[in-house]
Amino acid sequence: MQNKFKLIGIIGEISPPSPTSAFQNFKRQGCVDTYTQSIEKVNAIPIIIPFVKEYNSDTIVSYISKIDGLLIPGGMDIEPSLYGEKRKEECQKSNKENDQFSIDLIKEALFQKKPILGICKGCQLLNVALNGTLFQDQKYDLRESKEYNHSDLNKIDTPSHKIIINKDSKLNKIFNKQVLSVNSLHHQSINQVGNSLNLSALSLDGLVEAIEHENPNYFCIGVQWHPETLFTKDDSMKPLFEAFVNSI
Repeated sequence: MQNKFKLIGIIGEISPPSPTSAFQNFKRQGCVDTYTQSIEKVNAIPIIIPFVKEYNSDTIVSYISKIDGLLIPGGMDIEPSLYGEKRKEECQKSNKENDQFSIDLIKEALFQKKPILGICKGCQLLNVALNGTLFQDQKYDLRESKEYNHSDLNKIDTPSHKIIINKDSKLNKIFNKQVLSVNSLHHQSINQVGNSLNLSALSLDGLVEAIEHENPNYFCIGVQWHPETLFTKDDSMKPLFEAFVNSI
């Protein structure tokens, strides 16, 4: 019997053990459970894709072939050399091998036309995978004066500021509105938008808040905010996760 549930792969990230763990010499892999909860809430099955050190193209193809959609979650800063820059002092801890693994998964998902949703770092990784660049810290983005605290860690699950959505974007069709209240938990941001991607939302002070694939028939969206934590409080972000899963 065919499985009626859709399988969403969530890229795992390596993290250190908790201070109380007996396994201090071993790292952990996984994601914050708000991502898995959000996928469950829209009647799909989340599965975490672990980083494997010794992988090849067959590994990547096999992973992506077995899932129906790919969710790229938030996490540590992205290794600057992956978008052609030298590390600046404001760039925080990164894991180049984990980041390259994620980029390879993204490229294969793009090739197989599997739906993609990138969140925060995931949005930035999607951009880098398509040859876009980042600001290693928002202080280097001089296009607009910054009115908001975009690293507002006191508002993890509540809105921090508003964004303006492009009226011609897929994101606008999903939310059916051009002004949206979002949270803001990042210090890096998108600089040059990657190939085949369109800018679909900006903050009121000019930071890139969302990107999407130029093909309107393909679900491939990156958002800079954290819809999964907002989804723990209310259904304002439910349309995004529903559209992601229903595109399969």
